[in-house]
Amino acid sequence: MTTTDVGKTAVVTGATSGIGREVASILADRGMSVIGIGRSEERCRRAEADLRASSGNPAVEYLEADLGSRSDVRRLAAGIRERAPRLDVLVNNAGTFTLTRRLTVDGLETQLAVNWLAPFLLTGLLMESLRRSEDARVVNVSSGSHFSGAMHWKDLGLSRGYHGLKAYDQSKLAMVLFTAELARRFFRPSDPSAYAVDPGLVKTEIAAKGNNALVKLVWKIRTRKGISPRQAAQSVAWCAYAPSVRGITGRYWKEQAEVRPSERALDPAAGRRLWEIGEGLAGFWWPSAAPDPVPCARAG
Repeated sequence: MTTTDVGKTAVVTGATSGIGREVASILADRGMSVIGIGRSEERCRRAEADLRASSGNPAVEYLEADLGSRSDVRRLAAGIRERAPRLDVLVNNAGTFTLTRRLTVDGLETQLAVNWLAPFLLTGLLMESLRRSEDARVVNVSSGSHFSGAMHWKDLGLSRGYHGLKAYDQSKLAMVLFTAELARRFFRPSDPSAYAVDPGLVKTEIAAKGNNALVKLVWKIRTRKGISPRQAAQSVAWCAYAPSVRGITGRYWKEQAEVRPSERALDPAAGRRLWEIGEGLAGFWWPSAAPDPVPCARAG
C-alpha cells in the first residue's frame, strides 16, 4: 500500500469480482478507504478479507445490496453516509446482462434498473457526501456497446420485441447520457466531476451469471481477445484519482484518453428527458439549485 490517497474514501459497486474488484484493489493500494458493494454476503466477506490482506490496507469494508431494488439502494446509501459523511469517489461499476427479459422486484426491466437507474439513484442519495469533498468524482462505467444503443422512449422496458443486447446497449447509452446531464446540472466548484468510462472488451463473467450454457459459451468465445479485468480497471480507476482530469466533467473516456461518444449520447434533450424519467422511476427528485436532493413528491 502507498499513502498517495490516504484520507480519501471511495465507494465501488460490483466490487466482488471482475473490473469492480480490481478497481477496489487499485484504490485500496493507493491508501483510500474503500467501501465495496456486492450482492452476495458471502462473496462480500471473502473479497473484504482478500483485499485487506493483499493491499495491507485495513480500511476496506464491503456492504451487501441488491441494486435491482430501489429500497435496497436507499438502505445502502444510508449505510454509506453513516460510514462516510464525506465521500471522494463513487465508482458506479455494477452491471448485468440477461438474454431473456427479466423484471426486478420493483417490476422494472433488469438491465435498465441495475445498469442505469441504480447508479442514478445512488449518486443522488450520496450527493451531500460527495459535495463535502474538495475533489469529488463520480465514475460511471459504460461500454462501447452504447454506440449501438438507442433509447426506446415509448417502451424503455422493451416489453415488446425484447432482445438482451438491445437492452444492454440501451442501458449503457443511458449511462453516458446520465454522465453528461449530471455535469450540466451540477457544475459548481462544490459539485463532483463526472466521467463515463469505456473499459473495452474485458474477460469478465457478466454474461455468465444467470444465463444459459449457450450464452456463456458465446461470451467466452467473444472475450478471448479481450483484456484482463485488471487492465480494464486501470482506466476506470485512473479517472477516480488522476490530477490531470480533475474538474473535466461530463466527458467520455477510454484507455486514459477522452474520446467522442455516439451522437445520441451528445443530445442534451435526450439527457434531460432521461433525467426526468429517472426521477419518476426512482421516486427521487434532484433540484439543481438546491443544496441537497430531496424525496420526490410524485413517488407512489
